[in-house]
Amino acid sequence: MQHDAMDRQQSLALCSKTQFDVIVIGGGITGAGIFRELCLAGQRVLLVEARDFASGTSSRSTKLVHGGIRYLQQGHWQLVREAARERQRIAEIAPHLAEPTDLLLIAANGWLFLKYLVGVVIYEFLGKVSKKDRHQKLWGARLRESEPLLDQQHHPFGIMYREYLTDDARLVIANVRAGLALGGEALNYLPVEKFLWDGAAVVGVQAKDHESGEVVDLRAAKIVNAAGPWVQSILDLDGASHKKLTLSKGVHVVIARSDLDVHQSALVVASDGRPIFVIPKQDTVYVGTTDSAYTEPEMTWPRVQKDEVNYLLKTVNHHFNTALTPKDCLSSWAGLRPLIAAEGQKTSEISRKDEIWESTSGLITIAGGKLTGYRKMAERVVARLIDKEVHSNNLKSEVPKFLPGGCDLKTLKDVEARLVASSNLSPQLIHRLIQRYGCEAEDVIELGHVSIVSGAMVIEGEVRWGVRIERARHLEDVVYRRIRTPWSEPLMTDAGIVRMSEIMAHEMCWDESTRITELERVRQRLAQDVAFIS
Repeated sequence: MQHDAMDRQQSLALCSKTQFDVIVIGGGITGAGIFRELCLAGQRVLLVEARDFASGTSSRSTKLVHGGIRYLQQGHWQLVREAARERQRIAEIAPHLAEPTDLLLIAANGWLFLKYLVGVVIYEFLGKVSKKDRHQKLWGARLRESEPLLDQQHHPFGIMYREYLTDDARLVIANVRAGLALGGEALNYLPVEKFLWDGAAVVGVQAKDHESGEVVDLRAAKIVNAAGPWVQSILDLDGASHKKLTLSKGVHVVIARSDLDVHQSALVVASDGRPIFVIPKQDTVYVGTTDSAYTEPEMTWPRVQKDEVNYLLKTVNHHFNTALTPKDCLSSWAGLRPLIAAEGQKTSEISRKDEIWESTSGLITIAGGKLTGYRKMAERVVARLIDKEVHSNNLKSEVPKFLPGGCDLKTLKDVEARLVASSNLSPQLIHRLIQRYGCEAEDVIELGHVSIVSGAMVIEGEVRWGVRIERARHLEDVVYRRIRTPWSEPLMTDAGIVRMSEIMAHEMCWDESTRITELERVRQRLAQDVAFIS
């Protein structure tokens, strides 16, 4: 059912009258995971997000569900062990959002090859990787066959091991929807402006609806600060912080597959020792990421700088027989990682382990962590909030096996085969719809099977689904976080974006002036994505 302006006002009014068990601030993967986990525990939970769900770091990652093998050399064994095992858990609850991918580690000499080999063996042991998914050692003809574009003269060795690709924003949306299905409430575009107090204790938040300007008081027994890069701004409202945070900026660029025709994902090492991922995805390849301290005021859309792009492309050109320049980039994105500051350490050296702490006011804050470990992070927050006995007594009797869209792999393949046989859509488009929506792809098609524009791998029903089911409020929400057009299909014509705006205007009851305003904002955003080329 459409979650229109009237539905939203009714939700706001109801929430203002409700005493919640927990209010979670932040609609990224951490907050969404905590929201779902608390709902599973039978708690009455409200999730509030200042912008759109996944609008920050959680739509700007490398989109890998991985254990972070590089952290082994930093001694973070427990972090790697947990993340390596969580990969499989995510693949089980959302198989459509965990696409197996072979990741090639490229070595310039025998010593580096042996170092990588030891790391991969340990990694697979920690992650309990099955025998059929274990690594392969490549050199000579086998390496050339596996990756013809590789400059094998300077990089003669490789090790291939298994990881998973995900759609990070859609993983967030799936967790939000899972919490909603369990009885929780979640509202985007509802920034927290201040806390409500009872003496020295925080007992709620005051938030301002982005659309109506209405200010609402929302109350709960406990408040969780899971605001990602904005954790510090929420702590400032509390007035007390015992941790110092630092932000790390990560940049990715998107290149046409025809210009960088790699056969599988690869991990290459920059001149400063930083690992860079090269990830093919349908018709494009994305490359990233950087890791540098960030102190600029703009946090929602950090600007991609030309020197950052050159850094990434120089590393790619060094490993592959390419001569890429910034003009070859179709798009880009930059995200900010909220890290717990460590004296004397660069951002690339700081542990990605999450930390949870409680202020004297009772505010619970979580920072740090990795996308792959979001579920374990959520479990730790819930354990901090809820007595184990209460948790077990309130636990939902029937815990859903899958996130929305998830089903077992056989069913997923059967759905895909049935849609290929019964619809007029191409097998390639059906496969992309399955990857985005899983076993719900059929429902999306029923909302409109016509392509947005001729030849596009996007159908009209996806826009309607984004509004009606996934709570998109603006055209940017659909373009950047529901369908991911700029990064998955950056060559879509402007006519495609115009058509998406027309469909959304009908769904949201926008007048023409509002539609044009929404369209121009997305056009400006698309232009900023490649502003470094000029």
